[in-house]
Amino acid sequence: MCSVPHSTDQARRQRGFTLIELMVTIAIVAVLGTLAAPSLRALYVRNTLSGLGNEFMGGVQRARNEAVSKNICTTICMSDTAEAAVPFCKQTGDDWRVGWIVFINPGCDSDYGKNSKGKAVSAADLVLVRGAGGGDFHLVANTSTRRVQFNAHGSNGMGSIDRFDLKYREYPPEQQTGFNICLDKMGRTRTVPAASTCAY
Repeated sequence: MCSVPHSTDQARRQRGFTLIELMVTIAIVAVLGTLAAPSLRALYVRNTLSGLGNEFMGGVQRARNEAVSKNICTTICMSDTAEAAVPFCKQTGDDWRVGWIVFINPGCDSDYGKNSKGKAVSAADLVLVRGAGGGDFHLVANTSTRRVQFNAHGSNGMGSIDRFDLKYREYPPEQQTGFNICLDKMGRTRTVPAASTCAY
């Protein structure tokens, strides 16, 4: 009895991958992954810095809008107790990544929110709470500003423009800053490149 020989194409379809072909495929995937990793890391860093900056500018704008719309003083300040039952403003440091709070300040009191003993912010006055961010990302006040208070006209009483630098610590020093946020005495914010100043 004669057997019908299989064609070459049929034999190739049935044998699958060889070990060498599998190893070559894995090596190519590994090389492509290595090439793509830095780009994905840079994208993650840029997006995180942008998100942190937008949250901060949004907080400043919220404080200013509340002051103008309610004809009352408001305050935004650094707070490492932002999520506590009785939050208050941080009195040391210059890195806003610890968190911040926005609150109504009925008496325009520069001491309101200063500490936990009689100066903590009441729940009724809280407008916005932002907890601590990741340790690798920093929002550093150039002049160690820890508190900004707005009056009913939306002015913060600052004598000059302040700058807040967004940084990622794992980059070399010359690449750490993503961009800067400028805050003027009218409470307006804008972003500038890392190497730029905030002068108008």
